[in-house]
Amino acid sequence: MARTLPAVLTRVLGSRPHSKTVASSQVNMPTIKAQVASLLAIPADRAEQLIVAAETLYIGKMKERFSSLRINDRLKRTNPFLLRIRGLSTVREWAAMQVQTALFASEEEAVGHLLEAIAKICHPNAADPKLPDDFDYEVVNGGEVVGYQVKMSWDCMPMSSRKNLSNTIRQVRAAYERQGKNFTGVFASCYGRAKTSKQPGQEYVSLASREFWTRVGNGNANYDAQVGNVCALLCSEFRKEIQQKLVPDLVNKLAAEAEQSIGDGSGNLDYQKLFRRINP
Repeated sequence: MARTLPAVLTRVLGSRPHSKTVASSQVNMPTIKAQVASLLAIPADRAEQLIVAAETLYIGKMKERFSSLRINDRLKRTNPFLLRIRGLSTVREWAAMQVQTALFASEEEAVGHLLEAIAKICHPNAADPKLPDDFDYEVVNGGEVVGYQVKMSWDCMPMSSRKNLSNTIRQVRAAYERQGKNFTGVFASCYGRAKTSKQPGQEYVSLASREFWTRVGNGNANYDAQVGNVCALLCSEFRKEIQQKLVPDLVNKLAAEAEQSIGDGSGNLDYQKLFRRINP
């Protein structure tokens, strides 16, 4: 049975059209919708919601982050010692490295949001948490409630957040116990965690990445690979467009703006000026 889009995802996506996603890859909407539905074994309406999510959470975020790069922001993120080690000698090389670094960081963030949306859309019986605190969605099966906090990788949660998550689980568990239900909190990483475990003093279960995607895929042990295929289908053409068109333009613009600040007037880096801009 087709499920409605979780309310939290509806708030994120709003009523944005999906035509830009289709136009960017020159793919007919019914065709791409059918491919997504087949790969992920979900109804057509859920596949369409996922396409909208890809436009909003990957393409939209990337366009927003890459509309401009500010020279002062990029200088703050420049490690001048590393530049010396790598032997960068021109302002353009500095600009190219900054643009690629920003691209990778932006993409990690955007893909993380997209994978969270895919999990919400595809996980059987997923719904918004009735006690919305730290969890992205929950799955209710009779008197058992499992809350999922989804992160990109296993090391994305610092110790302070782990302590907060355990405290939250104690409160949510107590609230559900008053309703006669059992609650389990799960930390789910999209990749990199090999085993499921629950450390002493830790209130949540750290789910193995493959087990997480197997649950999302309703028992399909290779569902993570299918999700990867869908990510490529929905996002690879747009990323190619960024690399071929947007990145060169940004490199040229950033290099031109930086020449006076950190260049020697002939396109080469002036490391004395660079160090003084970074460490005034």
